[in-house]
Amino acid sequence: MNRISLVLIGLVLICFSCAKKEKETPDGFKYTVIEAGNGVLPKAQEVLVFQYVLKDSKDSVWNETYTQGFPAAVPIGDSTTMASEKGIVQMFRMLSKGDSVKASMPITKFFQDISGGPAPFKIDTTLTMSYVIRVIDIMTRENFQEYQVTLMQELQKKQKGKDADLISKHLGEKNITAKTDTSGISYVVHESKGGPKPTIDNCVEVSYKGSFMGDGKVFDQAPQMAFPLNAVILGWQRAIPLLGVGDSATFYIPSGLAYGPQGQQGGIPPNAILIFDVKLLGVGKGFDQNTRKCN
Repeated sequence: MNRISLVLIGLVLICFSCAKKEKETPDGFKYTVIEAGNGVLPKAQEVLVFQYVLKDSKDSVWNETYTQGFPAAVPIGDSTTMASEKGIVQMFRMLSKGDSVKASMPITKFFQDISGGPAPFKIDTTLTMSYVIRVIDIMTRENFQEYQVTLMQELQKKQKGKDADLISKHLGEKNITAKTDTSGISYVVHESKGGPKPTIDNCVEVSYKGSFMGDGKVFDQAPQMAFPLNAVILGWQRAIPLLGVGDSATFYIPSGLAYGPQGQQGGIPPNAILIFDVKLLGVGKGFDQNTRKCN
């Protein structure tokens, strides 16, 4: 091997060791710098915004922000809180815009430090959890609030178009002819009795079945339920007034009018398009909390 080759190999090893630099927080939490950013650390009361992938040692991804379209964020406290912070929180103080880092920990420590409790039953406690984090910005809290609003508006606009395409595709594949209102809800009326229609201020009584458009799985249903119309998802607030008492219909609710990018814990995944088969049984002026009926 000639001298030039040896020099090149040496340079590669030096660069690799520079890129893969291990660091340690004051409480001993270790992490590896994959790529260094601009070196400007966050100040107290600023917000560090980052993308991440969380996966276990079997290479199963538990969570990530890249496909969700909404990054994570952590506020930086003043120096008086640092001593009581967990190591991974201290790590955020040591990161700058453009930094990419990897932090690993036993799964038991992950649940202790991140979730604040023991690992759930049946979780393999021999696993190791790894965070790969990329800092995309550091900003003031005021700017972060504006950033969130702007980002949410952009995501909602994109998701609305995506949902419209998916609903249209689903209806075409199922050979379903549906109407679509100005909000983006598609619907098929099965029965039209000509009964009185509710307003947003009414209580309504319905029978319904809710399913996911993607796989058709039923996630909720009830033969009879009453509720104030202004207390449910926007999709229902817009859809139910299209019916008169005695009418029935199927509604295809875009995710933005259902549970949006956050979904609903334990049941509705993010950006889920929902199908509801609904029959309007009655309309009332108000909702009685004791009887759970309209009056």
